[in-house]
Amino acid sequence: MLIDLIRHGATASPGLLLGRTDPPLSPTGWAQFAAQTEARSWPHIVTSPLRRAREAAESLAAARGLSAHIDANWAEMDVGEWDGQPIAALRDDPDTKTRLDAFYADDTAPPPPGGESWEDLRQRVASGLDDLLAAAPQSQDESAAALVVTHGGPIRAALGVTCTLPLAHLWTLRVAYGTRVSLRFGRGDDGRFWGEIVEIVQP
Repeated sequence: MLIDLIRHGATASPGLLLGRTDPPLSPTGWAQFAAQTEARSWPHIVTSPLRRAREAAESLAAARGLSAHIDANWAEMDVGEWDGQPIAALRDDPDTKTRLDAFYADDTAPPPPGGESWEDLRQRVASGLDDLLAAAPQSQDESAAALVVTHGGPIRAALGVTCTLPLAHLWTLRVAYGTRVSLRFGRGDDGRFWGEIVEIVQP
């Protein structure tokens, strides 16, 4: 199936490491989301429960006469004690900087204190992808069968799971606020995911 993954737009609290900390979208963020969705349609809309994704998804769904399905599998990674902290301040502490750098470079590195590992994130995003395969209407043409409004971490996890991209390669893809990624994916006869990136559209 073909789906569109959209990272929520810019928030009203720039410069923070956002996991479960959940500021609203800024006016720029709303404009980014509108630009990515105004000329496209989907029969099925799924959203992270976090407001910076959910409010935009629910607004779009209401305008299209649809309901947005909230799926916690698409929430941003839980970064524990780092959550909501200024990124610059985290990097000012040598020990935290070392741990941050290791975490983003190596998916086997220890997770943030009190937070999720990359494997935790991959497992729940894989569950979200399976739910889409089971529930979303199957498109008979080249239009996307579902829109998923989510975050940078889950988008990269979805690409890693379906396209078997290692973590280091995922950082070569720019997934800025408001980015849309079209992904075709499924499960083969062996039960494994397969996927291809069809399009990446920056805001």
